[in-house]
Amino acid sequence: MSLPEKFPPLFPAVFGRPLLPQREVLIGLIDEILDSNQLSNCGSMHNRLEDELTRLMGKHLCLTSSGTMALMMALRLGNLRKGGEVITSPLSFAASAQAIEWCGFKPVFADVECGFPTLDPAAVEKAITPNTVAILGVHFMGIACDTSALERLASQHKLWLVFDGAQTPDIKQAGQHLAQRGDATILSLHATKLLNTAEGGAVVVRSAEDKERLVRMRNFGLYEGQMVDIGINGKLSEIHSAMGLASLPLLEPEISARHRLRETYQRMLAGIPGVTILKPRPDSSASHLYFALSMPKSARQAVVASAAEKGFALRDSFSLLCGPNTLFENENIVCTGAAALAPEVAPSLLALPMHSKISDASAAQIALIIKNCAVNHLEGNA
Repeated sequence: MSLPEKFPPLFPAVFGRPLLPQREVLIGLIDEILDSNQLSNCGSMHNRLEDELTRLMGKHLCLTSSGTMALMMALRLGNLRKGGEVITSPLSFAASAQAIEWCGFKPVFADVECGFPTLDPAAVEKAITPNTVAILGVHFMGIACDTSALERLASQHKLWLVFDGAQTPDIKQAGQHLAQRGDATILSLHATKLLNTAEGGAVVVRSAEDKERLVRMRNFGLYEGQMVDIGINGKLSEIHSAMGLASLPLLEPEISARHRLRETYQRMLAGIPGVTILKPRPDSSASHLYFALSMPKSARQAVVASAAEKGFALRDSFSLLCGPNTLFENENIVCTGAAALAPEVAPSLLALPMHSKISDASAAQIALIIKNCAVNHLEGNA
């Protein structure tokens, strides 16, 4: 599709925009909460939302107070040896590595794949030692991990397998919701996510027994008032649950709008020199949380600056979780080649605004900015 050279002034397009419920629907649910006199401890709103999300995921689901809390609970669910190593990706949000540390385990960073910004199963296998107790795969930038390969490794080495699905709430793989893979998958219901409760998360597990333990775990390990298990205060409040319930009817229209925007971006950005559109695996659908590109660092920086001048906020802050100036500055990345790919991948990533308020005109202007910066970069290096 050809791009026009000039555009009229447009309302600024922010990178992320929360899915907000209709005011009257949310107020109606809050009135129900006030009438019930129950603000927390798994009341009616909480249970209704948990039931609805369980139907959507097709598996046992336990709501939590945040995605980070969900990660910590999913790791503790595995009854793992204290001080054991958990292999994860260096390319993720901070919570992935911090949850491992908070639970008393040691994060070990394995490289990403060539062509995908997710854990390389070959690097994971190389990183496995007698001290390894678990693998934490991260579905990143709307791209799913190679779940089948990681499941084979976990089974072969008898390791607990958790997937961090905070950034991929809506992906299916081989026709199955991504949350149904591994021993546990966590979801984020933070305000930045496709479906949100303002703050919140969830753990999806295989069995009713695991769900029962998670229910105890999020309520201080209590059973009939007696502390019988390790626990923490990880409950989602009634107000937050109401936010999720009120937003649920808007989920499908939002996904449809983002699907159309994804197609628009793909059409407008196709064939731009030096720009690679991150695509899902052949057996996976794409997330509607991210639309990501890879391009040279200098061109990417020019895109972000030029977009900001025109009121568009693009995201380019994808720092590694280990190495210089990080909490894990002395940790290396286990890789299969001469050098790790992750340090090269991280500074090349660029995420575009992805929500239903982005018009075709805004998408076209963003595409033109990217095209101009990419061309200027090539000419400058000719």
